[in-house]
Amino acid sequence: MKNWDFNPVELSDWRAKIKNELGQDNTDLRYSNEFEEITIDIALKKYSRKYSTSAFRDDSSPTKNATYIEIYDEREANKLALHCLNYGADALFFEAKKEKLNWSLVIAGIELNYIKSWFLPLSKTQYDDLKALINIHDYNECEVLMNHANLTNNTFHGFSIHQIGAPAFLEISYILYSINNYLASSKKSEIENKICIITCGLEGNYFIDMAKIRAMKFLVNQLFNAYGVQPIKLEYHAHTGWTNKGLKDRDTNLLRQTTEVMAAYASNVSAIFNNPSTLISKQRASKTDWRLALNIVNLLKEESYFDRVINPLDGAQVFEQLVDQIIDKSWETFTTNQEKIEEEFHNFLISKIQTCRSKKITAFRNKQLSKIGINVFLKNEKQEQELWGEIPHFLGLPYLILEKEL
Repeated sequence: MKNWDFNPVELSDWRAKIKNELGQDNTDLRYSNEFEEITIDIALKKYSRKYSTSAFRDDSSPTKNATYIEIYDEREANKLALHCLNYGADALFFEAKKEKLNWSLVIAGIELNYIKSWFLPLSKTQYDDLKALINIHDYNECEVLMNHANLTNNTFHGFSIHQIGAPAFLEISYILYSINNYLASSKKSEIENKICIITCGLEGNYFIDMAKIRAMKFLVNQLFNAYGVQPIKLEYHAHTGWTNKGLKDRDTNLLRQTTEVMAAYASNVSAIFNNPSTLISKQRASKTDWRLALNIVNLLKEESYFDRVINPLDGAQVFEQLVDQIIDKSWETFTTNQEKIEEEFHNFLISKIQTCRSKKITAFRNKQLSKIGINVFLKNEKQEQELWGEIPHFLGLPYLILEKEL
């Protein structure tokens, strides 16, 4: 039976049929995202990708279900760490947020030789105190970081700029600019003896999140290759944020977080930090909130086997268009601004981000940007009122929380 009685439809015939069914309106044949400045043709039958990108996975270092802990109180930080480890976390990231700190209280009862851990001290004194307490040579999966010349394993934070409203290409450009300054001012031997950690944000646009991480990995690798150097280890950490979260409908946040974690898993990042949606509320995250956040990652790994997926969208033409456009726009933005001093570059970013924020807020208020349970399909049940707490800032701008903009 030749072709099983199946005859492929010509692209022109298919387009004509769709136009007819849409009442001659062919706008749905193109996907546009004004916030990301992306336009792609979703009806293409053939597309030759410009860049050979992939989302490879290192079998020797599977994606971690990680918890990020800010240390304001040592005992509280320790209590949270032990709670999260008890409910499925297999990695902890500690960041010091106060000057005087007792590391012994922070790590009491934590078996560092069984988990992945990162420590980010606030000062050289804290760094020295921690190194005196922990012999990292005894713990293969323990990293002591610090943003101090000639001392640190280096971290480049894209999550914070993502949270103030930066589109994908600006987030990547900011990371490339930071890495470029580091590479240009460091010796090759120093770079090769350190790890490099890159954080990025997730916002729930499934394909954009995946395309961004893939584009980021490709461009970071290109930048290191241009200098002819590679760090001893390169890690990508993906964080869920709060831009699209609402306190009015907390249950729906779990669905958003699931989509975000799925995108991170499919991108094969080193660690996923599924931060509770209530973490920066006035009430802060409860133990139940932490457990639910951790279980999303565990369910996708243990029951849906997302940790076994490798390069799931390789060859998907619509996705390849997204990746190519993000790569081109990110690289163009970076190379155009790489010679600027930091203050000038930050001013450029702030101007672009403010424009994007304004567009998002206007679209959200007009319900063109829909967030279920926040500005559409609201819950009718009475519930205890929850309020957002102190909102973090970055580059002088507060994190963008769309619910607060109503």
